Amino acid sequence: MLKKRRKTSQSKKGKKFPSRERIQPDKNKTRVDVSSKRDIIILFGQSNSANSVLSNKYSSSKHFNYFNKKFYFLSNPVLGANGDKDSVAPAIAAKLKSKKPYIFLTNGWGGTSIYDWSHPNSMLVKYVKRNLKDLLKIHRLKYLIWIQGESDNNTDVDYIKEFNIFRNNLFSGISNKQLQEAKWIITQTSICGNKRDHILNSQQKKLAQRDRVYVTKVTDSLDINYRFDDCHFNKFGTEEIAIEISKIINKLNKKK
Repeated sequence: MLKKRRKTSQSKKGKKFPSRERIQPDKNKTRVDVSSKRDIIILFGQSNSANSVLSNKYSSSKHFNYFNKKFYFLSNPVLGANGDKDSVAPAIAAKLKSKKPYIFLTNGWGGTSIYDWSHPNSMLVKYVKRNLKDLLKIHRLKYLIWIQGESDNNTDVDYIKEFNIFRNNLFSGISNKQLQEAKWIITQTSICGNKRDHILNSQQKKLAQRDRVYVTKVTDSLDINYRFDDCHFNKFGTEEIAIEISKIINKLNKKK
């Protein structure tokens, strides 16, 4: 598709992403019963959507974290994502102006390419989809926050094509009625120890040409002062990401 960029293609066999490597509940997590209908926020993508950032400490959250058919109060590290640090989810949750708590489904996985998500047999998508289908029995999908692109930096990937395949696979078997209020928030993301990929960013921005898709200025707008290792975000970067994403959600909620 593009000259002088690393050639890539979809693999024949899907990669394995063992569930045991996802953060599991421990004694520091507080389980809670959630019986009434709530709105769902999915946070997924690669490492900066998972437990690989640094974050300020937040007091006890009213929001929930779903894992394996159970609910817990949202706290770092988040459940269902891999990584050994913090997530941007509690920072986003702390800035939401909703009266009712959201359910956060946090299923990011570090180092994943868009091809890992668009593969027809993607274990990543199967995992998210299984969780989402269970939640949709009672609850309502409201927002999908997608932070991904670092692994596709300087490649010839047709990002729009692969993203649409991924989205269609994720939503297959789910009724339009269950998806009618769902909105995507997609970050411009490509930097991880390398230069910003403006070509990839332009493809990410074009995703907003579809209805109910919103593309942010973060994360590629944040330089090394907001990162602790030229890739993953320090607490200042995490705050900037959370501020922009929560503003979008709060603004959209006002329009209801």
